[in-house]
Amino acid sequence: MILSHCNYGEVNNIKDLDENMLDMMVYHDNLGMYLRNEDGDYALWLLDGMDSSLQVIADKFTTHRKLQAPFKKYYNKSLKPPINGIRSALEQNNFPRAVEQYRLLTKKCNGCH
Repeated sequence: MILSHCNYGEVNNIKDLDENMLDMMVYHDNLGMYLRNEDGDYALWLLDGMDSSLQVIADKFTTHRKLQAPFKKYYNKSLKPPINGIRSALEQNNFPRAVEQYRLLTKKCNGCH
């Protein structure tokens, strides 16, 4: 019974887009702090959590009063490239590049707000 619960694949996200974006702000701020401290393990952990949450949000929000297109379009075009850039830089232990990509991610996020 315990193992069957662990394999539960569907995520039930009952928050609206605004509430989800507040969660992303917390991830984003903490990610920036760990990048500045050059703590690659925590930074990568936060990045993976943020990215997986963004993917759930991208699947859920096909329409919203603040969106002109499905969120997945914004994610793929604007957010995914700098997220992958941060991930790649962290895997190479290149913190200046990770911070550069983090700033780009910040700019892309702020572009929608």
